[in-house]
Amino acid sequence: MSGDRIFVENLVVSCRVGITEKERSRRQAVILDLHIFRDLREAGISDDRGKTSDYAALRESVFELVSRGEFKLLESIAEKVASRLLEGAAVSQVNVKIRKKKYSTSPNIGIEITRTRHG
Repeated sequence: MSGDRIFVENLVVSCRVGITEKERSRRQAVILDLHIFRDLREAGISDDRGKTSDYAALRESVFELVSRGEFKLLESIAEKVASRLLEGAAVSQVNVKIRKKKYSTSPNIGIEITRTRHG
């Protein structure tokens, strides 16, 4: 696996998340950090945009997925985001870190998952 990666950090998305219906009845801000592992050597050598991922499209895809969904757990958001990011043909692994904005000060509380493409 390549150590190369594309990252999107501090992506703030307003969504419906929480265990109770009351908590999900109002939108809450979550903060995502995304690391998308793929070989970037060809892009670097050729200076060809077609040899890498479209950063804006990655950001928009995740933003849309999270902002339109309703979730009970941060873990569920992370799984769905990881699955979406692994749809990219050249993506070998993703790391998704997520926390509610209201828990983003000391101590910073959230979850982080890593998923690898199989097959």
